[in-house]
Amino acid sequence: MKLEKILKEITYTSKKIQNDREILGISSDSRQIKKDYIFLAIKGYEFDGHKYINKAIENGANTVIYTNDYIEFVDDINYIKVEDIRLALAQCSNLISNYPSKSMRMIGVTGTNGKTTTANLIFFVLNKLGSPCANIGTDGADLVNKIMPTEHTTPEITDLNDILTEAIKENIENVVMETSSHGLCLKRNYGIDYEYGVFTNLSMEHMDFHKTMDNYFKAKMILLNNSKKQVVNFDDDYGKRAKEIFKDALTISINEDSDYKAENIKRVDLGLEFTVNKVKFHLNRFGLYDIYNSLCAIAIANDLGYKLEDISKVLEDFKGVKSRFEFIENNLGVNIVVDFAHTPQAFENIFKDLPKDKKTYAVYGITGDRTYDIRKSVGKIAAKYGVFSVITTDDPKFDTFENISNQIKEGVEENKGEFTIIKDRKEAIKYAISHAKKGDFVFMLGKGEEDFIKLKGNIKTYYNEKESIREILKELWEFL
Repeated sequence: MKLEKILKEITYTSKKIQNDREILGISSDSRQIKKDYIFLAIKGYEFDGHKYINKAIENGANTVIYTNDYIEFVDDINYIKVEDIRLALAQCSNLISNYPSKSMRMIGVTGTNGKTTTANLIFFVLNKLGSPCANIGTDGADLVNKIMPTEHTTPEITDLNDILTEAIKENIENVVMETSSHGLCLKRNYGIDYEYGVFTNLSMEHMDFHKTMDNYFKAKMILLNNSKKQVVNFDDDYGKRAKEIFKDALTISINEDSDYKAENIKRVDLGLEFTVNKVKFHLNRFGLYDIYNSLCAIAIANDLGYKLEDISKVLEDFKGVKSRFEFIENNLGVNIVVDFAHTPQAFENIFKDLPKDKKTYAVYGITGDRTYDIRKSVGKIAAKYGVFSVITTDDPKFDTFENISNQIKEGVEENKGEFTIIKDRKEAIKYAISHAKKGDFVFMLGKGEEDFIKLKGNIKTYYNEKESIREILKELWEFL
């Protein structure tokens, strides 16, 4: 593709054209640059791409897009200055990849909690109903017959377009993807042609990034603004605000009147039964919050023309998502559960539905990039529901374990809860399981399917929650 064509599509402030070679690709990572690529020098939170311009040129870049006021020009290289480098990256990527999102039905899911499970439910239901669907999110990109790893919940726009291009080759008709507030603000999905935008809920998280809840809400609304249709949780206060903005949005609920309201809810063993518009549903899930997630899938499938009765049949086969209230089999008779929960609302959703006649232990920490309010809140919520907190390490990053654990402890103590502090996560898990009696619940929260722990900065040290649990269970069983 000629640079001239790209310049017609992007917004720039100045240019210095010194070659007319074909553009064969783009990247903001100098290590990924190949011959006749465009390099976009993004100034991020940790790294400044302008420092890697020379390396990108060495690797074959023939064009550099930048934002700094002054850079050193090299002969035979094109230089394009822009004000919004991430906008330029998205514009270039969409153009060069020929807008793959326009060839499929795109479904975006945003919200604080429930994104992964909701996306997986939509993915599962549509595939079972015979409408091939891919799923992009926290656990990678699932193209039904192929898995592609992703670095972020919402991949960078260049990676996203690569995934979508591959999905077209796999004859995928639908793509459901988690859209994080960071991804939306950083334009990782700018220009993606969404058919549906789903809003699950909003509660306190990422205040280090957004500063206020109003900013956080506005970030989530970027998805809905760029979607032809919207689905919103009408029981959520921010869902009500979204409905005020998008008058024609489809609504889901348990408490309020809505287009898709779950009624006649009752527990059946560790499952749930409910009706939607007089059609009976059975869900093999434990928490009431899972009903909200399933209602989003029901709403979209039904809006696409599938009967509620048919949706009910396939939904009954849904077994859940890895590390989302996932029970770990064991010989101790203890209900051991792994869950990715890492926000106050997610803790509340889990703990409020547990049996009151059993003791509950929760092994958790909070990452180093969360605020004091969030850390204190999770401790308060655990204590509120009588949960014994085993406070431990969870990605301290640029903070310290001592500071994080003390802030969580404040919340636990404020509600007069029980707790212990054990820095080593594996030892903390061992403590909780070994103290639990038959029938008790032990939750490992926050890590989920991640295979790392960030003990210092953003450096990843290998760690796998389920491996640790299996090793501990083997040790305890042999001891018995």
